[in-house]
Amino acid sequence: MKTIKNLLLVMAGIAALASCTKKSYRKTPGGMPYQVISGNGKEKVKLGDYIKVQLTQKIQDSVYFSTGGKLAIYLHVAPTPNPYDIGEIWSSLKVGDSIIATQMMDTFITRSPNSVPPQFKRGDKIITYAKVVGIFANDSLARLDDEKSRKELLAGEVKELEAYLASKNIKAQKTPSGSFVEVINPGEGMQADSGKYVSVFYTGTSFSGKKFDSNTDTSFHHTDPYPFVVGTGSMIKGFDEGVQFLKKGGNAKVYIPSMLAYAGQPTSPLIKPYEHLVFDIKIHDVMEKAPANPTMRMPPNMNVQEMPQEEKPKK
Repeated sequence: MKTIKNLLLVMAGIAALASCTKKSYRKTPGGMPYQVISGNGKEKVKLGDYIKVQLTQKIQDSVYFSTGGKLAIYLHVAPTPNPYDIGEIWSSLKVGDSIIATQMMDTFITRSPNSVPPQFKRGDKIITYAKVVGIFANDSLARLDDEKSRKELLAGEVKELEAYLASKNIKAQKTPSGSFVEVINPGEGMQADSGKYVSVFYTGTSFSGKKFDSNTDTSFHHTDPYPFVVGTGSMIKGFDEGVQFLKKGGNAKVYIPSMLAYAGQPTSPLIKPYEHLVFDIKIHDVMEKAPANPTMRMPPNMNVQEMPQEEKPKK
């Protein structure tokens, strides 16, 4: 639901700052209570701008969504925001300003009961914390800033992995994007290059060793070799690049920075936001191309996840 998705927002630490302020809550024209914690910025948000926002949103006491102070959300400041929506506040803020907003789920259930996800219930309170950290005149500038932020975050993560591997004396080869492949057995025959149809066995773990998915462990309830076409974007990038170091029968450990895995939006509660991952991979088979009627399926934690479209500036 767009209204729910737009209940955005804020960097870690704003909640603590908010607890110290004595400012009383105001209400938007749509009736949403909110506070503003003023920053030191001068540039004011205007209708039509794209704003860069760090955010955290809680339902009751549980975090429902958070940027974790890393990749921000980019939002369009619409001329006519929905009532009882965070969008009512944006044009009153400046860069550096933070907000705390309170919304009751009852309002959304009453307004559109069929569009509210079943896990949300009457009486639930939505607390949104947000900080405006940038303003852009158009979506192209916002997109460029987003790309720059992603590159910088990935570069930092790659350095973290290099330090980790060096500390463990692990010899691994770097993929073009920045994952690391420890080849245990390269295999024989056809290389699992881009465009090849491969099937693999895999186990995914955190760096602490916690297993989050596997098709070799019966407790995850899918034990067939997993097929996909290499280089088509159907897999997370770190995994996709890792298999290309192997041939049929080969196996390796692939160390993947979060930005080449699930970044801030994991597909499983067993994976933390911005958590680096390790995959043990064995190539079951490599074919020149997919069969005429291949059975393509997506295991629970292997699909590429994108942020909802309305939370990103359009291209």
